Amino acid sequence: MIPEPVSSPDFLSSAALSAKIRGCLLGGALGDAASGTGASSGTSISAHTQLALYSLDGLLEAIEWANEGVGADETACVWLAYLRWMRGRGLQLPAAGPSPLPRPIDSEPLLQPEGTGDAGAVDPDVLSALATGEMGTRQRPLNTGADTPAALVRSAPFGLLPYVETETVYKLALDAASLTHGHPAARHCAAVFASTVHGLLAPGATLRTAAGEALDRARENAAPDFTDRLQAALADDAAGTADRASLASGTATAPADDAAGTPDRMPTAEEALTIGLRAALAVEDTALEVAAGKQAAGAADDAADLAAATAAAIRIAAAAGGAPAAVVTGSLLGTRFAALPDADLEALRERTMIEKLAAGFIASTIAP
Repeated sequence: MIPEPVSSPDFLSSAALSAKIRGCLLGGALGDAASGTGASSGTSISAHTQLALYSLDGLLEAIEWANEGVGADETACVWLAYLRWMRGRGLQLPAAGPSPLPRPIDSEPLLQPEGTGDAGAVDPDVLSALATGEMGTRQRPLNTGADTPAALVRSAPFGLLPYVETETVYKLALDAASLTHGHPAARHCAAVFASTVHGLLAPGATLRTAAGEALDRARENAAPDFTDRLQAALADDAAGTADRASLASGTATAPADDAAGTPDRMPTAEEALTIGLRAALAVEDTALEVAAGKQAAGAADDAADLAAATAAAIRIAAAAGGAPAAVVTGSLLGTRFAALPDADLEALRERTMIEKLAAGFIASTIAP
């Protein structure tokens, strides 16, 4: 059961929190769609965002039980959610595992691929872990050699849980990653990502401070080598990032020397997190510089500039690290600024569904 915080952290107003939750989920979906998963009627999400939405629904189920005064294991609820996602794709559930009861998300038509038994581009480590019928734990994770970014890209929703300590979020993300990805870097990348998102729910938070605090938490959770590598990469984030003028104008492209993901190789979780975070930090740094160098301009103009910069950063991350890096960038910038490009949102086939799922989570977690 999610513990109550010892001392309640400071959070934004209900309206501001709601905007950040929507921005995070939609921004991550835009990052996923930027990888080129297309449809005749627009762009579309992949299994990356589908599993993120099921992470959200698993967490929501635990919250709903808690709201009724019944304790529930959040990680177990998330595991059952992933099994429901697996079943929805027409894949057979493991005989040794449970058969979870359906929930409303399972009836969403846009989460049901055409045909049955088609795993699409799903990370094979996800399927192999779920097929065992065993629930991995932080103490006994599954697939201890798997360092792909599949656990990373589904972890932002854990950071959207308000009114709890960030340490709780970190451990929730570690537990959920352990269901399919037991490699230490894969698990701690997921936890750092979720904790950074959570840090952005605090008043006055910046992406740079939230990421720094998340990395400090990783060090406290016995991941010093991982923390050192990521901190060194972020300290050098000016190198290999598109120049800020082109980023602010929305015309930036990925630098040639920053490509970790290629059509032939999926980036590791650490690579995807690093690339995605660097691209997002470049937008924040640019926005802060612009704000410091001018008198307050019209809010609409500022939002439009941020949306264009976000779209450019997502393209940069997608070109350099594929969909996983772009998911990180879109999720973080959507949480930080809640300013997303209208044209890209209109082209996203699953937009209405994602907004509906976000509204259900908001209604259960945020006081009016």
